[in-house]
Amino acid sequence: AALLGLALYVRGRFRTRKAVARSHSRDVAELAELISIGLTGGMGIRPALRLAAETLGGPVGDEAGMVLRQMTVGGSVACAGADSATADLYRTIRRSMESGAPLLDPVRRIADELHAGLAATDLEALRRVPVAMLFPLTLLILPGFLLLTVAPALVEAFGRLDL
Repeated sequence: AALLGLALYVRGRFRTRKAVARSHSRDVAELAELISIGLTGGMGIRPALRLAAETLGGPVGDEAGMVLRQMTVGGSVACAGADSATADLYRTIRRSMESGAPLLDPVRRIADELHAGLAATDLEALRRVPVAMLFPLTLLILPGFLLLTVAPALVEAFGRLDL
């Protein structure tokens, strides 16, 4: 029982970490999408980033707010980001600000890549569902099947025996 409890605890911790990482990835994808929407609407990078940070909130929104404050004080994006996705987004913004290159297409590309990665992860999880459901369904359906099909035949066979 102790080993089973430990295994369930470790599994729960692993799933919690995985869910937090998936939520962070979704927030970064949404941040990139919101920035690209602002840029499409004719906003500059600072107003688009401010609006995205205020709309998104959470750790990713706070980090975007910090980047916005750095842009206001230093004029450039010096934040590397918490992970590779946010670092790539902020690096793209920094390069665009330094070179004057258009920002909309690279930010849209990053948002599309992040959404495609999330869709692939979700599809992988959906493909594992039938395998995960096989054991519980077998335990639930097989006893009922035996009770309804095999048990009446056995009762009738034992009834014919004169013991």
